[in-house]
Amino acid sequence: MNRSKPIRNILAGLICCTVSVAQAEYKDAIHLPSLKMDSAPVSLLLDIVDTGESLVAAGERGHILFSEDRGQTWTQVTVPTRLQLNALSFADANTGWAAGEDELILKTTDGGKEWQLQHEGHTAETKGPILDLLFKNQQEGFAVGVYSKLFRTTDGGATWEDWQSHIDNEDEWHLLAIAATGEQQDTIYIASEAGLMFRSTDSGESFTQLQTDHDGSFHGILARRDSEGMDQLVLVGVGGILYTSLDSGDSWNKIETQTEAGLASAAWLADGSVLIVGADGVVLKLDASLQKLEKHQTEAGLALSRALPLNQNQALMVGFGGIQEFKLQ
Repeated sequence: MNRSKPIRNILAGLICCTVSVAQAEYKDAIHLPSLKMDSAPVSLLLDIVDTGESLVAAGERGHILFSEDRGQTWTQVTVPTRLQLNALSFADANTGWAAGEDELILKTTDGGKEWQLQHEGHTAETKGPILDLLFKNQQEGFAVGVYSKLFRTTDGGATWEDWQSHIDNEDEWHLLAIAATGEQQDTIYIASEAGLMFRSTDSGESFTQLQTDHDGSFHGILARRDSEGMDQLVLVGVGGILYTSLDSGDSWNKIETQTEAGLASAAWLADGSVLIVGADGVVLKLDASLQKLEKHQTEAGLALSRALPLNQNQALMVGFGGIQEFKLQ
């Protein structure tokens, strides 16, 4: 008698049942709520913003935290996803958006305490994350990401239109960061790969290429309009690359940073100088002329993603290790 046959049948049945249960219970992380964790303030956080009434930070596993005391204490909120969140953008103190993996976009209308899912693309033909957001007001905004992902909304994110046909990017370079200038934020800049940046002077209706003499990626972009109507631009990227422009991107100046650490983002200080952060805990301060540079370092030496200046000499920074305070010497 072959006694192994019944045993094989039983095992096969158990495996089938287990697979069926697993399939029935499986849910994509995009639709699983974030988990409340005591360690959230020290987890990987990728963006931090000041809404005018509170501070909001976001990062891995759908973590979103807010502070109502300028960063002294932080509260983790419940978020309807467990995917990584890469970027935040607020139109006012109450109305904001978060974006991340699988084209995920969330919205809040209460300053970051509650969030609703607006858009996702985990079944899209070309999968990939949204890396940055720009909202000009409560209604109009843009989202950029890998493989030339570019979306636009004119109804506060209720619907998002694929806007890729409006950018001169036939090679589908990744779109890595976005910024705007002007009272109506009608001039928009997008940082990309291969030394490219894209500029729109018609409120985002069309984007044309601007080429620097760099051949790598720019991960962060900073822009503001000066008193003479020209845009001052700062581009940062891999290998410690830093470029500046004083004429809206028509010409570029490469700044030697004395570091090969990848630079992630930049932020304006009150006096017009710039705070830049990146890998290895590198912190650079570029003076208001966008020419002279000071190099600093955090004690932990962990990679930094974003800096939020609290005043001229103090900033909160996020990255590996979560939220940390940094004082400029």
